[in-house]
Formats: sequence, C-alpha cells, structure tokens
Amino acid sequence: MKFPRANLPYPLVAVLVALLLTLNCASPEAIGKLDGAVKPARIRAHLKILSDDIMEGRAPGSRGGELAAKYIASQFEEAGLLPAVGDSSYFQNVELIGAKHTPSLTLNGAGRTWRLNPGTEFVGVTKIEQPLVSINNRQLVFMGYGVDASEFSWNDYANTDVTGKVLLMLVNEPKSENDIFFGGKALTYYGRWTYKYEEAARKGADGVILIHTTPLAGYGWNVVQNSRSREQFFVRSPAGARQLAFRGWITRGKAEEVLNAAGLNLDELISQANSASFNPIELPIRVSASVSNKFRTIESPNVIGKLLGTDPVLKKECILYTSHYDHLGKNDSHSGDGIFNGAFDNASGTSALIEIARAFSEIQFKPKRTILFAAVTAEESGLLGSQFYAQSPVFPLAKTAANINIDAVNVWGKTRNIIPLGADRSSIMEVINRVAMEMNMEISPDPMPEQGLFFRSDQFSLVKAGVPAVYLVGGLKFVGKPQDWGQKLMDDYIKNRYHGVKDEYDPSWSLEGTAQVAQFALKTGLYLANKPTMPEWHDGDPFKKIREKSIAEMAALKD
Repeated sequence: MKFPRANLPYPLVAVLVALLLTLNCASPEAIGKLDGAVKPARIRAHLKILSDDIMEGRAPGSRGGELAAKYIASQFEEAGLLPAVGDSSYFQNVELIGAKHTPSLTLNGAGRTWRLNPGTEFVGVTKIEQPLVSINNRQLVFMGYGVDASEFSWNDYANTDVTGKVLLMLVNEPKSENDIFFGGKALTYYGRWTYKYEEAARKGADGVILIHTTPLAGYGWNVVQNSRSREQFFVRSPAGARQLAFRGWITRGKAEEVLNAAGLNLDELISQANSASFNPIELPIRVSASVSNKFRTIESPNVIGKLLGTDPVLKKECILYTSHYDHLGKNDSHSGDGIFNGAFDNASGTSALIEIARAFSEIQFKPKRTILFAAVTAEESGLLGSQFYAQSPVFPLAKTAANINIDAVNVWGKTRNIIPLGADRSSIMEVINRVAMEMNMEISPDPMPEQGLFFRSDQFSLVKAGVPAVYLVGGLKFVGKPQDWGQKLMDDYIKNRYHGVKDEYDPSWSLEGTAQVAQFALKTGLYLANKPTMPEWHDGDPFKKIREKSIAEMAALKD
C-alpha cells in the first residue's frame, strides 16, 4: 500500500526532525520518569527457568550450562538486541581447562605423621596439566599473610628464600583502622586467596596451604569444600608461566593440631602476622602432597548482545552491563539433592540483566552510546569469563565508558537503600547520587568491607583493565522490616545456602527488590550513556593510570 506524500515546507520538516531527535534522546527529565519500566513478573519467569533442576546447576561445559546460554541468547534476541560477537553471534566462546582432582596430603614432623582426609580436613588442586603432580618431603613455612606490598612498606617475604617450599598462610590481610593502610577495614586485593597463590608462585614456592577461619575468610568451610570438590576450571597460562604444584586449604582445627604439636599457637601467630616486624617461621614439619588429575578442554560461552546508540559519534562508545550465569553444577556423590541451583547466586542477576535489556528496547527514549549486555561464564571459577572478555573485548575497552555489574540481587523485598560498590572511585558516583535521589533511596557503604566484595565479582576483571565500574548491591534496610532484619537474612544465607544445594528458587520471594535494583541499574546506564563525556577515575586511584594508558594507546593507533 502506498500513502500519499505530504508536501511539507522544508523549515517545518527540519522542525519535525529536530523534535523527533529530541524525543529519541533521553533527557534527564525523561530518565527520571522511567520508574516501573522493569517488571518483577518477567524477572520471576526467567529466574524460575534458570534455577530449575533442568539447568543442572549451570556449570561451564555441562549440558545445563549450554542450555542456560542458549536460553539467555534467545531472550536477548526476543528483547531486540543484536548479536555482538562479530555482528553475527551472541556467543563468545571461552576455552577452559576442566580438571577433576584427587588430592592427598601428608604432614610429618614433631614426632607425628598426619594423613589428612580430603574434603573434611583439607582440599587441594593444581593447574599443572599432568596426570599426577606431586611434591615430596618439602619444608613447611608459616608465612603470615603472604603479602608483598611495597606501597604499604610491607613484605612477608623479606629476607626469606621460599624456593621449593610449601607455605602455610592466613587468608585476608594485616588489620588496620587506617583507611590508607591496606584499605583500613576494607579488604584489598592483597587479602584475596587468589593473590596468595599468585605471589607465592612468583616467589618460587612449590605449594601453598591456606588456613581457613570463618572470620578471616568470610564464609564457612562448607563453601571451600563445595567449591573444590567439583570439577575445577581455569584458563591455560602462557607458556613458561610458573605454577604452584599444590594449591590447598586446611581447616582451622587441623592446622591448630599441627601447630600445637610444633609448640606454636595459631592465635598467637595471627597476632604476630599483623605486625610489620613479622618474620616467616620454618616449622619442624615436612610436606608430601599429590594431586591426581583428569583434564579436558571445553568451550563455554559468554553471551553478548547489543543495542546500538543513536548518536553518530557517541555510539562508538559503550556502556557494558555484566552478570554471570554459571554456578557450581551438580555433585552426584551428594546424598539426596546434588544440584547446586544457584537461584540467588546468580540466576537472580542474570534474570535482572535480561529484564534490563528488554526495558531498554521498549522505552521511548534511546541511549546515545551503544549498550552491551554480557552474561558471562565461569565466574565461580575465578572470574574467568569476564577475564577472557577483558582480554578479547567485542568493543574497545578504551571506548567502554563504564561497566555496571549485578550479582546475587536482593530477592526478598524493597529496600530503602542501595550499595554501589566501587562507584566512589570514579565520577560514576555523580550519576549514582542522582538516581538514588530520584528513586528516594539512601546510598550505603559496603556493610562487609572486610570481605572484599569489590574484588569478588566480574566488574573487577574490567576494573583491572582500567574501565570505571560499579557493582550494584541491594541494600539491607528493608521496607517495613526491623533495622537488623536484612543483615540477619544475609548472615543466614551465607551460613546455610551460599554455594550449597539449598540456594533454590522460593516462590515466596517478592522480587520487588530485584526489580528495584534492576531499575536502578537501568537508569544509571541510561544517564551514563547520554553524558557528553565518559566517567573518569578519581586522582590517586591505582586504576586511573591503566585507563589513561589504554586511551592513549588507542589514540596512537589512529595517528
């Protein structure tokens, strides 16, 4: 059918075009009126599917993991997102090494021999790709926190040669009330268990055994046990990179037993380790350990879609939303239910991501910058999917204006507050303040700074590459509930459900809080997408130099 052409005067055409462009670009007033764009019912539909037993816990390389990825891609397509990988696919395949480990650990000395029970007393893995990796009769050294941080004038390795030895370490980092010394109460990367292994390998050690205590780790032994008893995944290291032969954890009770036999007290050692004058202690204990391994190479995809920006210049920059869809899979050796459904962690965040994408495609006011949505894999294995993306981005990192990450989103109801982890390190905070004011929400600091949540989810992979980021966490001040209700809820989750088979969908969840966080993320991204300039790290932040180098290198390519 043909319609008659209206003969409009050119000045009037110009006015109409300008009006349409104005309507198509999100003004602050328009963004402020977007409340209700995110629908809890839609989130619930995705959450029920992604956390269902049919997904088998969504482990990388599993049938359930592949099914989850295909479901997410189908929802991205239905929401109107374009394929973002080579403009033809939603899937960015990440090559992973899958490993099933059978470890053994024997400690000998002080007149005794301990043959530890795997799972209940210790866990152990390796990244060395050999069927059997073993170390025999190695010296055990207590290394305190195992930190070498020149900026804090702290080096637990000073004047100590650890080559070929096994290091017994504390998790976390030296305690401080001073915010400029190891972040005060907030955990820095030096406190993460991943750093302990990395630094010990650099120093030439053959193994590390971390002493688990719930206060220092922030979670119980069951989390360590569940996370290490399943198939492990890692990205193959560059040729020549040194790896530890043994990467282990030991329970506090067993560590105390061994230390007591050597005439030492763990609490006293912890106190000594918090002093800059601490020196490593060679223990009268020798270590023999082995790990029997079965390896396989798999591909597990990041699922990435995009919504093109409307501005001819700014559409060459992007806002990147991330949320991981993987979880721990299943363990057939469990009696009864052996599926780790991961409803809260992180089917909730993935469901919110899908709903944010749908809302972006349906709102009248479109973003000037391109919006990327990435459901990433293998977060539970050490942020591997987002790490791969940061190394092989579909959009230049120098042109990635900001990353908004959501992980384990509040499912229990609306709150009066929001916790924007990392936003205060950059000018993203200006937008966070505005959205919080519009949504009548308080901005709260990290309620558990000692657990280092900012370093434990996918935004950290982008942060390490210089991209300003915020990890949006639902608040704990629940509407209509006592002041401490939210903290008790979270404490109960960490103790009884975190990385366990009981993290399952509950039909009583209101999901109003999930929609609230998703709405906050939607508006934050839309404001950032329409600002004339990209966010910047604050002066003095260690990631500012990385960002400046990234931008400078891209500019040099154009010259």
